[in-house]
Amino acid sequence: MDTEEKQGMSAREAAVKMLLAVCKDKQFSHVVKSSYLDKVGEKRERALATRLFEGCLERMIEIDYILNLFSKTPVKKMKPVIAAILRMTVYQLRFMNKIPAGAACNEAVKLTKKYGFAGLSGFVNGVARNVARAEEIPYPDREKNETEYLSVRYSMPSMIVEQMTEQYGTEISEAMMAAFLNTKNEISVRCMMHTTSVDKLKKCLAEADITVEDGWYSEQALRISGMDAPERLPLFAEGAFYIQDESSMQAVLAAGLTGGERVLDLCAAPGGKTIMSADVLAEFGNGTVDARDLTGAKVELIKENMKRCRLNNVSVCQADATVFCPEEEEAYDVVLADVPCSGLGILGKKPDIKLFMTAEQENELCVLQKKILKNAARYVKPDGVLIFSTCTWNKEENMGGYKFLKETCGLFPESLEPFVSKKLWSESTKDGYLQMLPGVHETDGFFVARFRKKA
Repeated sequence: MDTEEKQGMSAREAAVKMLLAVCKDKQFSHVVKSSYLDKVGEKRERALATRLFEGCLERMIEIDYILNLFSKTPVKKMKPVIAAILRMTVYQLRFMNKIPAGAACNEAVKLTKKYGFAGLSGFVNGVARNVARAEEIPYPDREKNETEYLSVRYSMPSMIVEQMTEQYGTEISEAMMAAFLNTKNEISVRCMMHTTSVDKLKKCLAEADITVEDGWYSEQALRISGMDAPERLPLFAEGAFYIQDESSMQAVLAAGLTGGERVLDLCAAPGGKTIMSADVLAEFGNGTVDARDLTGAKVELIKENMKRCRLNNVSVCQADATVFCPEEEEAYDVVLADVPCSGLGILGKKPDIKLFMTAEQENELCVLQKKILKNAARYVKPDGVLIFSTCTWNKEENMGGYKFLKETCGLFPESLEPFVSKKLWSESTKDGYLQMLPGVHETDGFFVARFRKKA
């Protein structure tokens, strides 16, 4: 048995397989990582495989632009495995300083032969070495075509660039696109206050040589970096914390829970808002959360997270949020409606979203959101609260839902300022909604709105 077999799949081979799974088979990047990274033996190799895979997805538009400059065969006409190998190689050559160019090119040739394309090894070697020798890449002229320049410079599809700049202007849009590329190896977690304390969790993580900082927008939040995998962190298995971006935490904070409420989380998976709501209510000593989601797999995921976090005030069941349940009309003090959306606010974490999103899909999502919001409003008790949220910056989805609830569903917006961090206050928070933007805030792109039903 050779060394490679003993150690498992190599980092570069794993990266190629993951890229094929996303680009050819249209699988989600987070699912792909969980399937392949366990097959890579060493921690160092896993880290390299992750960097190569995520880096290629983040920079794919720029990488393909570079390849098309140096290859007579356009990327779109290459065999999928050859495209994946060359993308991974260009990423190493242009965006990783510590990998020698010769090593990157040689490994590309080896993988080409290993996948049964020895006849194309000369082509792969030639393209890779031409990219390696290039001192500068001639990028599009910004003055002649700003959209094309921004698209290549920030690896963002032209459709999204146009949409973003139309809604937010060039300056904010460029800050957002830069933030999506400058993602740190950092996660936000929320301490489970019914079982532990922030100080205890912080001390435990620090003792394990994990870099820990206080959250920006929540007293129960910590920001953690320097870890291999979140599930290997101390106290994870004991349910002392839940991984959740601080932007998402604001949706539960906006509900203003005071204990005793009956809460419905309509589109709950993977369970962050359900768990945070249940934790807040457990601290008060009373109140319950009913969590719903569309598929059995999502329901099981919520149950697993609930069990790990040691919460017994949550009921979970499978349900379609577009189908109204008459027996639950006006049954809830608080309804959380984190509706399906384009996900354009989390491109730093899931860059594959930008590669496949279309205008048609966005329009379909807007229709779906209104179906769910119409039902959500009917579940709220008179004088109860509805929280509408998404993980996108797209105003058509966010303000479209806000206006629908305000004008059609008999709800009126309430100021968010008594509930969310002062650092997030803006002109809109008094009007009941908040748009968080990467590059402007230290969060994902996230939208939250608070409504009350007339008594």
